[in-house]
Amino acid sequence: MRLHVGDAFAAALETAQGFRWKEYSPFFLILATQVVFLALATQLHHPWAMAVVAPVATWFGGAGSLHYPIFYGYLSVLMAWVEAFLYAIPGSVLIPLAILRLYARTDRALSLGAGAFARLAGAVFPTLLAGLAGVGCLWGWQRWVAPAAGPFIRNFIPGPSAVFLTWVVAVLGGYLTLSLLLYIPVAAVQARSSLPRAIALGLRFGVRALPVTLILAVAFGLPAIGIQYFLERQSSMILTKLRPETIAVLLAVYAAFTSIATYLTYGMAARLYRMARGDS
Repeated sequence: MRLHVGDAFAAALETAQGFRWKEYSPFFLILATQVVFLALATQLHHPWAMAVVAPVATWFGGAGSLHYPIFYGYLSVLMAWVEAFLYAIPGSVLIPLAILRLYARTDRALSLGAGAFARLAGAVFPTLLAGLAGVGCLWGWQRWVAPAAGPFIRNFIPGPSAVFLTWVVAVLGGYLTLSLLLYIPVAAVQARSSLPRAIALGLRFGVRALPVTLILAVAFGLPAIGIQYFLERQSSMILTKLRPETIAVLLAVYAAFTSIATYLTYGMAARLYRMARGDS
């Protein structure tokens, strides 16, 4: 398959200009679940909210994490796990669905529903494996690679700049993982695909397109990255000088920006993959 850098930017521009609610709605379902969970997290004085949030919070942070206002300092970590679960598990169905709806624009058979369910069903397991692999790789990156990068960076760049660069390395790990695995769901929804074929072709194309995919994924994600940085650097200030509930509001905005960025990234990837195959 041919791959031109210009095609990637053309695909990104076409995705941004060609927004359609039907194609974005699967990502919106994930966003809506996150917002509902955050809304419940601000109502822990009600038994019905506690019944939903407490089991998840105590699973990851222990019973002590539920105390006010400590809970809001921990909420960013909790929502990271909720986000990972939603994009990996329900996302294994919703992400291929969004890609198939995009392809239905130019594929008459798909637009009429012919074979769409079979292609969606065949894409679920490869997408699930890619999502779980992404969560595992990101966890390993955050646990081992990013902490090891800190002392190395401080050997060359002292002071606050080293702290910032270490944080950048940690964040880029997530985008690097996404960029490598991004094309597995795209390959999985193609006609006559299979599990081995989707993984092999998706990973191979992900490696070939890695530089430009990483650049565009980060560009789409910049608003979310900015909020993430603010929350990680200023959470103590928010807890002590502002209302702790402000963190929940900012996390909702972060989730919205992430949802849109994810839609744009997959839309770009789906178009670029078709361009490289010569289908458009």
